[in-house]
Amino acid sequence: MIGVTASAADMEMAGEFFELFKTHWEPAVSARKYRVLLSTDGRIEGMDADLFLLYGSAEQAGDREVHTAVEEVNGPVDIDWGGSSFPIYGPVGVFDGRVDAGILRSAGRPLDYRHRSGQRIVWRVGYDLFREIRHLLSEGQPALRAPTPTLELHIAVLRHVLLDSGVPFVEIPPTPQGHDFTCCLTHDVDFFGIRRHKFDRTLAGFVARASLGTLVDLVRGRRPLSEALRNWAAVLSLPLVHAGLAPDFWRPFESYARAENGRRSTFFLVPHKGRPGVAPDGTSHANRAVPYQASEIREELSEAVARGSEMAVHGIDAWRDAEAGRAEMTALTSLTGQTTAGVRMHWLYFAADSPRQLETAGFGYDSTWGYNDAIGYRAGTSQVFRLPGTETLLELPLSIMDSAMFYPARMGLACEEALRRCAIIVANARRFGGTLVVNWHDRSLAPERLWGRCYQELLAAISTGDRAWFATAGEAVEWFRWRRSLRFVEQAGSPGVTVSASARRSDVPPAVIRIHRPAGAASVPVEELTFDGGQAMRLSL
Repeated sequence: MIGVTASAADMEMAGEFFELFKTHWEPAVSARKYRVLLSTDGRIEGMDADLFLLYGSAEQAGDREVHTAVEEVNGPVDIDWGGSSFPIYGPVGVFDGRVDAGILRSAGRPLDYRHRSGQRIVWRVGYDLFREIRHLLSEGQPALRAPTPTLELHIAVLRHVLLDSGVPFVEIPPTPQGHDFTCCLTHDVDFFGIRRHKFDRTLAGFVARASLGTLVDLVRGRRPLSEALRNWAAVLSLPLVHAGLAPDFWRPFESYARAENGRRSTFFLVPHKGRPGVAPDGTSHANRAVPYQASEIREELSEAVARGSEMAVHGIDAWRDAEAGRAEMTALTSLTGQTTAGVRMHWLYFAADSPRQLETAGFGYDSTWGYNDAIGYRAGTSQVFRLPGTETLLELPLSIMDSAMFYPARMGLACEEALRRCAIIVANARRFGGTLVVNWHDRSLAPERLWGRCYQELLAAISTGDRAWFATAGEAVEWFRWRRSLRFVEQAGSPGVTVSASARRSDVPPAVIRIHRPAGAASVPVEELTFDGGQAMRLSL
């Protein structure tokens, strides 16, 4: 059991942190003896624990007792640990004294130390853990820091401290049983059929990029001749396409059904055509409006649902207005028969009040948290999490988006470099678990983009080893929602713990219970058990 002391404002973050690092904890009470006492507010007087884990950048009484000076440095500061580097966004405390330096460094200087006080171990860490978690889950990381899974590294550091201190504990990792991680293939449908575009800027842009733009790419070596020929053929076929004599090549449901070879994906559909909505700066951009709406593709939608695809909302104004959000959700659910739906905002619009607005509108989950101009970890994690200020809405963070990688005005990557960067994110998914959410737009397989080769190679990399659970976005959120319902209860008079589920598991995989018994324990150091939630499971440490 980990007892936690923190300010009232930080206790919400402590609760969310321990939903992500799913282990046994509680707000500390002075009448109990804990294996670990984790404090971010310095309140340890009268507390009893084997290991005191004290976070904070400012000098504490214990620092003076062991004659250790603390220099407070404003963040962001990069921390080095175990071959990894991650940022601290708030202030950090750098230590200088006669105690043993620990495991964290910044520019070669120690950010933690440990010492023994009687029978107790004190491990001092020079930053405020829950302040960092609040920053990650409310403001998020800038695009420059996108490649770093910062929150997952905070969890890994704490896990290391527990193991290195000889503390046995139980955790439920963010990995469905039999899998290393969850992968969600998602598609924002901004266009549905090139026939809808007659003499507009979309068609003009397509013709320019597919003709002259393709020639420039071919000369520069950014496109093979085979793709150039496909684009030029598509331009020449436009009169036949518009006359209904040739197939429309912007048909995402059929294209992705072929490309994904039985893997089920999630399509985010625009609820209302011709509505640009309002931008965060209060303006309205006419080119944000789209020429179709979900009700116009009812037949194609039904066929895709029959193949196992999920339909969700590509929101226009839901991010800023709950009433608009309800109308947008109803425009979809009236077609699908769902009682609720997920949402991802068009152009990834989002604001501080968006979580409350989306929850009030009744959405089951949001998947907007990502970048228009980067790939990686806006929240520092790929786990499904609860945004501050909400109760039921869960966030499925976006990891990889095609337009962020390939648009010249954004990252402007060639396929090979894009795949190299995606490989790092896939490797992190295998290391940390969580979800890998890919967004490949509706027309990205078709002329003029032709990003299908890169998509196929990305799918092959994700599928290597056959350890990824390919789930719809809704299924992934449902699994994490069920994981959040799992509870730990101590057994009176016993060092063990009981794990139970307070919610029924739907048709999603079971969880894994991982029991850590550090070196010196009589049994195996790490044991893994399958937990399906049917009956409570008693575990001995």
